[in-house]
Amino acid sequence: MDVKTAVEKIKELVRKGNVSKIVVRRKGEVLLSIPVNVGVVGAVIGLTAAKWAVLAAVLGTVGFGCSVEIVKDDGEVVNVVTEEDTQKAKDTAAGVIQDVKEAATRVVSQVKEGYEEAVQEEKAQDADFEQVVDDSEPKD
Repeated sequence: MDVKTAVEKIKELVRKGNVSKIVVRRKGEVLLSIPVNVGVVGAVIGLTAAKWAVLAAVLGTVGFGCSVEIVKDDGEVVNVVTEEDTQKAKDTAAGVIQDVKEAATRVVSQVKEGYEEAVQEEKAQDADFEQVVDDSEPKD
């Protein structure tokens, strides 16, 4: 699940009501607990935006293996993002990074080969030019 989808899911649950807080955990430890008061959330747009920005920033640290939970007024906990989700995202990112490194290595190698070929061609042309100049000079 990407950050945008997770934030939208949280917003949807908050709009439905009965949500008391949003909790971000890592390895069971609470990193962030955001109390949610639906009346305040609806009335104070700036504060609401700030809460979503903080949450998005925390979710942006997917590589740290965070989970995000919604705690409803009745105590029910809804997992929005699990540690497994973040591990999958981390693994996917690691695979993409490896693919990019390999592609970059190939491109650098191709550029070096092309450069070396161009240098050799230039040297050959210089040698040919010098030969033409030598042949066109009058001989004693």
